Formats: sequence, structure tokens, C-alpha cells
Amino acid sequence: MKKLVLVDGSALIFRAYFAIPASFATTSGLHTNAIFGFATMFRKLFAGKKPDYGVVVFDSAAKTFREEKYADYKAQRQEMASDLVEQLPWIDKVVECNRFPRLRMDGYEADDVIGTLAKRGAEQGMDVVIVSGDKDFAQLVSDRVRMFDPMRDVTYDPELVRKKWGVRPDQIVDLFALMGDAIDNIPGVAGIGQKGAATLLEKYGSVEAIYASLGELKGKQKASLEAGRESAKISKELATIDCAVPIAEPIEAFAIVEPDATVLNALYKELEFYSLLRGDSPGLSSGAGASGAVEYRSAGTSVHAGTPSNTNTKELLAELCATPPLAFVPIFDLPSPITGKLVGVAVSAKPGSGTWIPFHGDAAEALKAVLEDPKIPKVTHDVKTLWQLLKRNGIALRGASFDTMLASYLIEPTKLIPHRLDQIAREYLQRTLKPLKDLTGGGQKERRVSDIPEDEIGPFACHLADAVISAWPKLAERLTQIEATRHFEAHEMPLAYVLGQMELDGIKVDPKELASAQVEFATARDAESKKVFELAGREFNIGSTKQLGAVLFDELKLPVVKKTKTGYSTDSEVLERLASKHEIAKHILEFRKYEKLINTYTEVLTAAINPATGRVHATFQQTVSASGRLISTDPDLQRTPIRTPEGKRIRTAFVADPGNLLISADWSQIELRVLAHVSGDPILVESFAKNVDVHRRTAAELFHCAPEAVTKEQRNIGKTVNFATIYGQGATALGQILGIPRKDAEGYIAAYFETYAGVRKWLDGTIEEARKNGYVTTLLGRRRYVHELSSRNPTEAAFGERVAANTPIQGSAADLCKIAMLKIARKLESESMRTRMLVQIHDELLFEAPETELSRAKAIVKEIMESAWPLSVPLVAEVGVGKTWADAH
Repeated sequence: MKKLVLVDGSALIFRAYFAIPASFATTSGLHTNAIFGFATMFRKLFAGKKPDYGVVVFDSAAKTFREEKYADYKAQRQEMASDLVEQLPWIDKVVECNRFPRLRMDGYEADDVIGTLAKRGAEQGMDVVIVSGDKDFAQLVSDRVRMFDPMRDVTYDPELVRKKWGVRPDQIVDLFALMGDAIDNIPGVAGIGQKGAATLLEKYGSVEAIYASLGELKGKQKASLEAGRESAKISKELATIDCAVPIAEPIEAFAIVEPDATVLNALYKELEFYSLLRGDSPGLSSGAGASGAVEYRSAGTSVHAGTPSNTNTKELLAELCATPPLAFVPIFDLPSPITGKLVGVAVSAKPGSGTWIPFHGDAAEALKAVLEDPKIPKVTHDVKTLWQLLKRNGIALRGASFDTMLASYLIEPTKLIPHRLDQIAREYLQRTLKPLKDLTGGGQKERRVSDIPEDEIGPFACHLADAVISAWPKLAERLTQIEATRHFEAHEMPLAYVLGQMELDGIKVDPKELASAQVEFATARDAESKKVFELAGREFNIGSTKQLGAVLFDELKLPVVKKTKTGYSTDSEVLERLASKHEIAKHILEFRKYEKLINTYTEVLTAAINPATGRVHATFQQTVSASGRLISTDPDLQRTPIRTPEGKRIRTAFVADPGNLLISADWSQIELRVLAHVSGDPILVESFAKNVDVHRRTAAELFHCAPEAVTKEQRNIGKTVNFATIYGQGATALGQILGIPRKDAEGYIAAYFETYAGVRKWLDGTIEEARKNGYVTTLLGRRRYVHELSSRNPTEAAFGERVAANTPIQGSAADLCKIAMLKIARKLESESMRTRMLVQIHDELLFEAPETELSRAKAIVKEIMESAWPLSVPLVAEVGVGKTWADAH
């Protein structure tokens, strides 16, 4: 049986546009979110067996017969956003370059064109599939015609249509005639909903039959139908798809042919869609294993086996060193460079070549001589990992001048997160790198990297090294273009070594203290669950949203705050609002708190303790946060609670070694101080210069009282308003945080900007400058592009404004922290001190120092943190000491 696929192109475009963030754009500034989403969905649709015939149908810009008949039809729809309009011709090109038929007809909607073609295909005995999530097409479903919703991955046949809408496919238009359709502004009959309409159609069959039997109906339903007779008639006409559109072409004109990969790839390269490039195009390497893509050499006596001789490795390295820089890529056993065995190193001196050097025998000594030579410039991807692996094997890496991962991050932080080498290869080299998983396998048959034969792992590694050496000049040039080279070399590169040492050192955690805390939390959790069951009158699974919703709203009859697609919402916001109405909500919140403390902290931290060191070795990532802040993972130490008694209890488990103490150094209000500096607001600057409590001062202005008369609650409001400015929160968000009406929140915001007029002026100027340039910068000149500012989508545009306002503050604070970390690390090293920097969390640095170095270590840390950068207001660091983190903070 021949297959015909009809794609609702217009629906696909809108789904793509709203599914992909507006920040998706080319380096020239062309918005590509809708194009990329469309191209991705289109590719996925036809990834398998191709249909015999197919066509993508788009709406025409011309007025349709429905608009002529009913002026309000779709009248509520907003004008298409300009950033979507500019993408439409490119979407046409995507379809054209895929060599897929496309069609639009003036005077008709895409629905009508698709309906006509579907009818023809079915009459010719074809298997017809309509690709759309638009429920209007349900009326066309039959034994021959199905509707596939790509977003939900659901295919509707007659049975599923009935199950979904409660009527047969041929009754769908009658259903809409009665219930209306808000999306298309079809009025329907006021007072008749889907359930009522389906019940009527089940009994009478059609709208006409219902009106013929109106005398049998009673009450409100009858009155509604009588009043809406004309509306029901018009609604049915509007909802009915016209299946008699005069399409000249026969179905055979829409035969599917294979796209020309060269033409398609040329378009995708122009749009910078490197992840969509087809590997069957000439000039596109498919990564490791691609025949002839990389000249592969091994330092072994043979590719398959043998220990390389020192002479052979020396000769190869000497040859490579003649054309620096050299790209080095280490291969190691997963999951971590902290514990994994170094298997070997791939080296490349020029694009298209790679040499594999297994890390065993005398080859290690030959490698050491080159890797420790500062005169030989080296490039790599993730210098921190390379440095850690070499340090663990007695090699001190010197001369590393470039890291493709860090460079990619600085160029545009949010585009390729987390800036893996395969992402960079796609973006800058139009190359696909084979994933390591292809070699290791998965499940029970998964191999360790060190067990993979060298004739497999060697070529794989060489392709990685080739990608690094090939991408390096492109990334370096781009750094120069955006004036980021100095920051890259002075801060990000050297910081990687500091973070590497912090990860190797780790922080000691007392498992007994964690176990004790977990028992306490479990006891408290069980007490809360018992109280919840008493108030509910029965036991149930508190962790089940469905069961909890039934108890709260069906059995206890509490007011429904909001619903989700699957039922009642029972999130924290809902429970906090219900807490004043019923005691059970408060106990559920407490239950969740203790459950989270156990699942997220005590259990995770216990599992993260390295049995060989007794310490937790978290990973500090430089290339994940859009703001520039460091992110802690495996485990996430930055989420450890600070201000609650339970958080302090957890921090008690973080301890110093015998003879040592922990030092906690925390900047005081660093982001507000940065705001004072960049805005130059005289009142804010004066407050910090005179060491005035800025939260109290703000509260005094909000509540029109003397600072000394401000209550604790009022000061907390002042603090919230101060930070709301930094994070660009509007009246709605501020009102929700403070639990006050939106109007009151608007008053607070107005009073704030009346007091700090310099902040308002700076914010407006910063956002305007960001619109003009397309990016904002931190104090150190680090850029963040804000494509969302040009979006016609109000939500995305508002997000763009918040990013533009926040980045210079939060991003600058992150830069200051990095500078301080670098300076402290260098100072400690220069004085040959044994004090170690262990953890960075938000605005806090944690150190472990021998008691004999305590006084000097505290002085160094405080002095450097308070002089990290010359601001117009003082930086203040509060330093504490203790045997545990809880005592020190």
C-alpha cells in the first residue's frame, strides 16, 4: 500500500518557535529558533523509511473564505512576531533543500489543502498520515487516514479519537459547533462544554438532530441551545475542513526523493546547524573511524600490541615538537580523573594528524619531558582534567596556553553548554566525533576504557586531538575579536589549576556525624507523617501527588489553588497558601523538608565519601553557569543549607584533619556593593562607604521611618526589595515572595527607585545598551549575549531584560571571586604554606589550615578578598574559624 504523509507546516513552525529559546541565533544575529526546531522535527519525522508521497502545507498570507464569512474568526490572534517572520523564508529553504514538496494556496488554510489531499489519497487506497497536533484534523480520521501528533508522539485512529474527545471523527465538527474553539475564536454555544456536547451527540448524532429534538430537552441546556442556534450553525461551518480545494497537481506530483546532502549541508552550515549536518556529504568527517580523516600513528611497536620503546616515543615527540603548539588529549578510566587510570595520551601538531602514546613503559618518561617543558606551547580541551591526571602520575604540566572548552565558554557562555569537545567540533569544524560510549558499550557488557584494545582507542583519541588542534585557531581568533583574550589568559586558564587542586584535595566528611544527622531527620520526618495521617484520618503515600491531592481537595475539601495537566497541584507554593487554612499543609511541608534533607544531603554526601581518602571530592565546573559563577557537582556542595538549624547540622559533618582548622571567609553583600559601584548611586555608595546597614536604610525609606525604628520584619522586606532589583523581579514576583498584593509590591518598587534614582538610570541604560550591542559585559569585560531582548515574545523579552540587568552584577561578583581565589592560591604557594583552599560556594571560600598557620592564613584571605578589585565602595569579608564548617561559618 502506498503511503502519503501530509505535514501541517504552519503548526510545526509555531511549535518549533515556542519550543526553542529566542537565544538560538547565528553569530550574525539571525534568529534561528523556529528554523532549527522545524528542521529538527522534520528530520526526525523522516529518519526511517520514507513515504511514497508527501507534502508540507503552509498557510497563505491571503484572506481565507472563513474570514470573509465571519470577521471574528481567529481575530484574537496576535500579529506574528517579527523575529519569527524573518525566519519563514529560511524554513521554506529547509523544505526545498530537503527536496520535499511544499504547497500553499491563497484563500484557503493549510487545513483545507491537507483535507483535500487526504481525501484524494484515501479514495486512491493510500495509507494517509496527517502530521499535526491540531485537533481540527480529528474530523478527517478514518480507517484510511490517521493523525500523528509529533509533540506527544501519539497517532490517532478512530478509536483513539473517540477516547480523546468522546465522539466519532465524523462528529468532531458537531462537537466544536457546540463547545466552540477558543484557539480559532469559534464561538460555539454559550453554556455548552465538551462533556455536555459529547453527551448530546452520543444521543442525537449531530447538531441538526439535536435542534430537531430540542423539545425533548429541558432547563438551562435547552435555553442555551435555543439562544445559540445561529452561533452553532456558523461554528459548524467554520470548523468544517473544506475537502474540495481546487488543487491542480495529482498525488503523484508529490513523490518523495532523497535530498542532496551537499546542498542541505550548505544550508545548515550557513545557518550554523552543525548538529544537523549529514555524514554522507563530501568533506564532512564522521569523527573517529572516518576513513582517511586523520593520519593515525602509534608510539607502540605495533598498533595492536607491544610496549613502545623510549627511543621510538622520543623520536615521535621530537618530530611533533618541531611544529608547535601541540594538542594533548588524555584518555582515562571513567568516571573521574580523580580516581581513573591514565590509559594514554593523543597528540596532534597539525590538522589531519594524530599520534597515540599509551601511558605505560618508558613512554611515560618521554611524555613527561615534553609535558613539563614550559617552552613547548600546548593546547587541550579541559586543561583541569589533563593537569589532574598528569599530577597524579608525577608529571607537572607546564606551557599549557589554550583550552578549547574555556575559550568556547567565554565566546558565548549559553550556546554550547557544557562546551564538550563534540559540541565544539560540530560548531567550529562541522565535524561529528564518535562518542566514547560507542567503544565502551553499555549495561553488563560495558568495558573499562583501559580494557579497550589500542587499535580502537588510539584512532578514537587521535580524532579528539585533531579536533582540538583544528579548533584552536578559530577559537583564538574569536576571543581576540570579542576582546576576551586577556581575561582568558589572566583568569580562566590559571583558575582551572586552582580548581583542579581543590578537587584533588577534597574536604573531609565525618560519616558518623552524617549518620547521626540522618537518624534525627528520619525521626522528625516520621513524626510529621504521623501527624499528617492523623489530620487526614487515614494513611496514604504522602509522596504521591495524586494521593495527596485526593486527600487535600476531595476528602478535606480544601480550596483548589491550581491544577496541572494531570490533576491537582500540590507544590510548595500551593501548600504554603493552604497552611493558613488547615494545619495539615504545614506538616506536609515539614515532612518534605526532612525527606529532602535525607535524600539530597545525608545520603548523597555519605555515598560521595572517597573510601581511600575519607574526603568528598566535588567537581567545580567553569563552563556551565551563564553568569560566570562556578558550579559544584558530584556532589553539589553549593546547595548545602546555610541559615537553617538543619543546614548547620549537616555542616557539622564537614571537619578538619587533626591539628587543622577550617576557615570560612564570606563576602558581605558583594552583589549590592557591585551594584553601588556600577550604578554610582550616591545614596547606595554612601551607605557602604559609611558602613550603614543598607537593608535597614532601604526599609526606612519604604516605611517612612527612622532607621533605628525599623523592625526585624521590615528589614527583611527591605532586604528582599534590594535583591529583587539585582534579579530584575517585577511586582508580581515580589508580591509572591513577600506574600503581599501586587499593588503593594508596586509601591515598594516605586519607593525603592525614588530613593535610589541612580540605580534606575543605570538599569535603563544597561538594558538599552544591551539592545544596541546584543550583549552585556562584566567589570572585567566578559560578555554575555542576550538574544532574548529582540524577541517579540513578551515572556522571553522580559527574561532578556532581567539577564541584561543581572549579568553585570552577578557576573562581576563571580569575576571578583575568581580573582580572589587566584591571588590567594598564589600567595599561599609563594609562602610555602600548607593551608589549602577546599570549597567555593556562592560568596564564601572555605580553607583548611594547620593551627600553626591559622593567624597568617586568616590575614591573607581577608586582605586579598577585601582588595580583589578597586571598587568605589569597600569590599568586606567576614572570616570565621572552627573545627567544623558549622563552627567556622
